[in-house]
Amino acid sequence: MDIDGSELLDLVRYLDNAKHEAARKTYPVVKEHAEALRDAWKENAKITARRHGKHYPSSITAEQMPVTDEVLWQVGPESRRKQGSMGRGFEYGSSNQPPHWDGTRAAIAQEPKFMKALDEIIGSLL
Repeated sequence: MDIDGSELLDLVRYLDNAKHEAARKTYPVVKEHAEALRDAWKENAKITARRHGKHYPSSITAEQMPVTDEVLWQVGPESRRKQGSMGRGFEYGSSNQPPHWDGTRAAIAQEPKFMKALDEIIGSLL
C-alpha cells in the first residue's frame, strides 16, 4: 500500500502561510479599532464628565501592549494622567454619582465593526 502525503504537506504549507498572512492583516485592523474605541470613549466622556471631569477625557488612551504572540492593545484611562485615576468612578459610578458607562457604550458600538473586519480577514484567507 502506497500513501501519498504530498497533499497533506501542501495543506501544512498553506496553513502555515495563512497563519503569517492572518497576523500581517490583523495588526492594522486591531490598531484601527482600538484607536476608534479610544476616540469614541473620549467623545462620550466629554459629554458626561462635564466640568468636574474636564481632564478625564484626555486621560483615555490606546496603546499596544508589548507581547510577541498576539496583537494586544489596552484602551482606557491612564491612572498616571490627570484625572485618569477617576476612571473607575466615572465608568461605574460611586456613592456620589451614577455610572456614566462611557467606555461600555463605546465598546458596544465598536464591537460589530471590529467583528466584521475580522470576518473579512478570515474570508480573505479561505
